[in-house]
Amino acid sequence: MSLPSKDLEELKSDAERLDAQLLRSSSKDEALEVAIKAAETSMRALKLAQDPIEKSKLSTRVKQMLEEAERIKMSTDWRKAVQHRPSLNGSSSTKADTVARARTLQEPQSTRKLPNHEQILLLRASYLNGFKFPPWTTPPESSEFELKDGESLFLDTPELPLSEFQEDVLDDWKRPPDALPPPSWFPGDRTNLGPAMSFTRSIDLVQDAATDCSVVASLCAGVARAAKGHNKILRSVLHPYDATSGHPLISKNGKYVVRLNFNGCYRRVVVDDRLPTSSTSRIIHVVDRHNPGLLWPALIEKAYLKVRGGYDFPGSNSGTDLWILTGWVPEQVFLQADEMEPDRFWERIWNAFNYGDVLITMGTGKMSCRTERELGLAGEHDYAVLDLKVVDGQRLFLIKNPWCEGTSWKGKLKGGQPSLNNGDGQSAEFDAPLIDLANTDEPVQNSRDLMNADDQLSPGTFWMDIDNVIQYFESIYLNWNPGLFTSRQDMHFAWDLSPPDTRVSRTRGRFASLSRHPQFTVTMEKGGILWILLWRHFQNAVPADATVEEIEADRYGIELSGHVSLNAFSSGGHRVLLLDSAVEKGWFVDSPQTLLKLECKPGETHTLVPAEQELPAIRHTFTISAFSNSKTVLAEASARYQHATTCSGSWVKGTAGGNAHSPTYSRNPQFSIAVPYSTSISLLLESMTDELNVHFKLVHSKGQRIHAIRNRDIVFDSKDYRRGCCTAECAQLEVGQYTIICSTFEPQQLGDFTLLVESNQPVQVVALPREGAGRVRLELSAIAFKQGQSKIAAPLVPRRLAKLYAIARYLDVRGSSDFLERSTSSNRSLIRMSIELGRGPERRILMASNGGEYSDSAGGIRTEDLDLQPDMRCFGEIWIVLDRLYVSAEGREERLSVELYVDQPDAVSCGVWRDFED
Repeated sequence: MSLPSKDLEELKSDAERLDAQLLRSSSKDEALEVAIKAAETSMRALKLAQDPIEKSKLSTRVKQMLEEAERIKMSTDWRKAVQHRPSLNGSSSTKADTVARARTLQEPQSTRKLPNHEQILLLRASYLNGFKFPPWTTPPESSEFELKDGESLFLDTPELPLSEFQEDVLDDWKRPPDALPPPSWFPGDRTNLGPAMSFTRSIDLVQDAATDCSVVASLCAGVARAAKGHNKILRSVLHPYDATSGHPLISKNGKYVVRLNFNGCYRRVVVDDRLPTSSTSRIIHVVDRHNPGLLWPALIEKAYLKVRGGYDFPGSNSGTDLWILTGWVPEQVFLQADEMEPDRFWERIWNAFNYGDVLITMGTGKMSCRTERELGLAGEHDYAVLDLKVVDGQRLFLIKNPWCEGTSWKGKLKGGQPSLNNGDGQSAEFDAPLIDLANTDEPVQNSRDLMNADDQLSPGTFWMDIDNVIQYFESIYLNWNPGLFTSRQDMHFAWDLSPPDTRVSRTRGRFASLSRHPQFTVTMEKGGILWILLWRHFQNAVPADATVEEIEADRYGIELSGHVSLNAFSSGGHRVLLLDSAVEKGWFVDSPQTLLKLECKPGETHTLVPAEQELPAIRHTFTISAFSNSKTVLAEASARYQHATTCSGSWVKGTAGGNAHSPTYSRNPQFSIAVPYSTSISLLLESMTDELNVHFKLVHSKGQRIHAIRNRDIVFDSKDYRRGCCTAECAQLEVGQYTIICSTFEPQQLGDFTLLVESNQPVQVVALPREGAGRVRLELSAIAFKQGQSKIAAPLVPRRLAKLYAIARYLDVRGSSDFLERSTSSNRSLIRMSIELGRGPERRILMASNGGEYSDSAGGIRTEDLDLQPDMRCFGEIWIVLDRLYVSAEGREERLSVELYVDQPDAVSCGVWRDFED
């Protein structure tokens, strides 16, 4: 008989995975789709099978899955249809079947080949706290733990730091025979005590003088899973390990090797077996209350704390700790979030927990001392979930406080309504009671309270219903079995947030663009739900240019302040500029990991972009991991355009002109852009501070500075003013020369900015000289049109050949030359400004504003350049003339200012304004 093909085994494995996935479906449609896929996969396996027994089993399975799909399709309560499911042998599913299936799940490995720079990044990330933690390759040989003749016991140096309190109570670092059980627990004869790796009673791990509740809660959650009969995760964590007995072994030379998952991969962490023992009754390391000689929990704790900097551990969350200890994918559920749905959440975790595919821990938020006393809970503290049950309709969590002297929750049902005094002394009301009791002021006990009265519960362990969990806890941490996924891809990258060397670099903050963020693409071959985990590497606060030798030799604190998030965009796999267009936005979390779930269509490509808030201004390194049940490709995002040009500019006192309705708009910084070939184009304007609301317009102009805007001249703009940055693009910009005007919303808002121009054809972008650049500004005396007066003029006297242009602007009611009148154009007269030679019928108009048309432009009325020379006066006086048309019957008084911009000093003088009626 021929051996089964590899394809057959893979199909059978896929069918098993789909079978397990069915119970974790979140909707009827998803369950139906999974059942159909399982049937199709089993059918493909059936076609390849050759063994008659195998074919019979697979044929039965195909039939069962088709029937199951039909039951789900027709059932009004599809969940009941999958809870009593047939197993492969045709019997109903049992807990043993559940455990057996969980054992078949294998953790997927990333198949992506790492380029050299990512390999170097992982190697550099091996150095932490003065130690080296190389990537894990293979389990150590048993010979590594032998004590050879003449050798001393292994000694790992330096000793891990302790907190000030731990130093005060420290007796010494002792080997296990002297450290376990804790000397203060057995101060007398210690014969037949000593350390052990196996246990005879149920494990009850607790912490005491260490602030690592998250670590101990994580260990408790893992122990509880093993106690329910699931496969032991520990076998791949601590070495030496005896696969036959299913327990770690005591190392003969005092050396232990622990496999932990951090800084981009599994890593090798070496510790010795010395433990910090106390001179008092306080215990510094984790200890098993029922088996006080149990050694392996303290060794795993020590390895973890070596990575995190020592026993003076500042704290973490158990989702992070379980990810490091087990490699199970962390998900943080915010219980106070608007999208939190208790029923759906329970359905998600119930089957997965019973299958052993999720580890559950939870954390509280800040609480006052009074609240802590009244609730029996600790603020900002992590708890382990040991079990889930549904009793008399109540959905219950068995919760463990890992403190050695930890208190239990004090909640009771009072009257027929659950109530409990909160920290303010007020009654906290819950949902409707799960049992029907007469109203009374006497406390009554329901099933949960009776279970909490069980004297078999360890101190600090209690049952709590889901409604109270949601009310009194802040987050639940779910760590999912990575074997639920068939595909995993990892990518490692650096994000340099160190201070810029030049002004033209980048901005940071919630209103900044994404132009300089690392960006990636992910594509699923068959579609489905994709889990993307962004995990931040632990690193010491060292300079970004430090050498490996400097990192290895020095000891720095781990830098973990700030928040990160992950966001997804449907952008065809190209880079994106603004967070606004994200199809999925992740929470900003202070945890080193953040998880984003994304629903993908077959072949659809999404762009993934990390974001940050207040990360230290140093070079950070990260890993992004994609988990799915379909072939997935992870890559760097490509630029949308082939060419990019970055220009810098500033809004200063003379150029901060404000928005297009401001009379000084034309003073804003402007750029000429030459387009030699028709092209698609994108513009990004970004202020170097996020206090400014910014905007740009691209207009027809022949590449010249714009003085007045007409709607027909605007090619495209960035629409509404946007805080920090703005962007817009044009699918097809025709050949020509254009001008880009960059503005803030209000005049005189000052700051630096960058302008990024991206296009598929090369373009040339040049900053245009500011208004009056290279010219001498000559401000004439203010003009006052009296009531009924329509034309005034002043004589111009050229002393030598000069080139000049003139600008007239409406003044505000105070006559200020800096701020123009904010009245609407319908309330202003129309003005024409001209430079004329002579008077009367023989006069010659040398230059007129706006082609000789009258205008009320808020940006000012201006002439083009004109050459004047002294001998022109032979033909008459030269006048600068302002002529107005009334816009109403009121010939009211109006005031204007006039400026001359002359190409050389003292070339022109101007006389006094006078009435100039014909």
